Formats: sequence, structure tokens, C-alpha cells
Amino acid sequence: MTEKSPENPPVKTRKPRQGRAVHKVELMLEAAMRLLDAKGYDGFTTNAVAETAGVSIGTLYQYFPNKESILDSLADREMNALSERILSVLADQATVSVRERVGLIVRAVAAAYGDRRRVHRLLMERSLARGTHRMAPLLEHLTTLLSSPSGPTAPGRNRRLTRGEAFVLTTAFVGVLRAMIMRPETAPSDAEIEDGLVRLVMGYADLARPVQAGSDTTSP
Repeated sequence: MTEKSPENPPVKTRKPRQGRAVHKVELMLEAAMRLLDAKGYDGFTTNAVAETAGVSIGTLYQYFPNKESILDSLADREMNALSERILSVLADQATVSVRERVGLIVRAVAAAYGDRRRVHRLLMERSLARGTHRMAPLLEHLTTLLSSPSGPTAPGRNRRLTRGEAFVLTTAFVGVLRAMIMRPETAPSDAEIEDGLVRLVMGYADLARPVQAGSDTTSP
């Protein structure tokens, strides 16, 4: 009988640099996603991940010292992917309507989780449980974007948000999307969420102060 490798072997890990190594790590992470989706945390072990990925346990330990590091890598990847989806929608200059942009963001988040909503929720919960700093780049980018001259304005008004208002709006907006993923059983329909977020964004845009030449946009 072959003895299984321990979950915390004394192995110094390395970062993949060459294309072949990067591909191998991606295979292991995808195998981990499938395993987590099928069996949850209880059936998630390094040996099971290695077997599912078709690599030796020694190869896996070259990059991941234990199952916690695999889960952390998946959580990081999940948060980065979510941020990229949201930012790509906001960066699309062809979509000029606030409602269109909000709708695209809501639909992108909903579609991204599809049949794997359970496993993505587990990873989001893990990511956020380890600190909201993982969302800092997204929050900072959105805050800057919303308070910039190209940010949302109410119809017929030359107004923009202060940085403080943009920060509050961004935090509320991202919080709704997070709840949409983590508590789908209590969340309203995507259409209702979209309508609520549009009202939130446009409500702030309507309250924003008029833009004046030489004004300081960082304070009310």
C-alpha cells in the first residue's frame, strides 16, 4: 500500500516562469476548481488535486506547499478575474449610457459564475474572509474613474462626483455585487439589482456639485 504524501511537506516552492511551467500550474488550478466544485472542502486534498490534474504529488508540491496555498491561489485568481470583468466593461468607451454599463456589469458577474456559482462563492468567501485588501485595486480604480471628468453625470447637468462621494458609491456598488454572488438565495432578480444600481449611480450623479474651473475635486 502506497503511503499518501502529507498535506504540509517541507518543500520549498517556486514560481512558474517558463510557459510549460505556467501551463502546468494552470492545469492544477483548473483541476482544483473541478474538485472543489464536485466535492467541496471535505474532498479537497493535495493528493486528489494532483491525481485529477494528472501530475505527481511531487510536481504539485513544487508550486503549492499545501492545500491552503492552492485555495488561496484560486481565491486570488477569482478576485482578479472579477475585477478585470468589471473594469473591462467600464473601459468600453462605446457604451456611453450609465444604465448600459451597469447592466453589462451585473450580467457579466452573473454569467461568469454560471454552473459553477457554488465553487465561485466558496472562493469569494475565502478571499473576503482573509481581508478586503484584495478588492483595494478595484475600489481605487473605480473611485478614480467615477470622480474623473469622464465619470457619470445626471442628464443635462455638467456635474461630477467628488472623490469622497465616488468612494462611497464604489463601496456600495461593489458590496451589492459581492452580495449577489455570496447570497444568491436571498438576492432579487438580476433586473431588479440592475435597476437599483442605476438609481444609486444616477442619484449620486444628480447630487454631485457643479464643475467649476480650477475647483478642487477632492473635497466637497
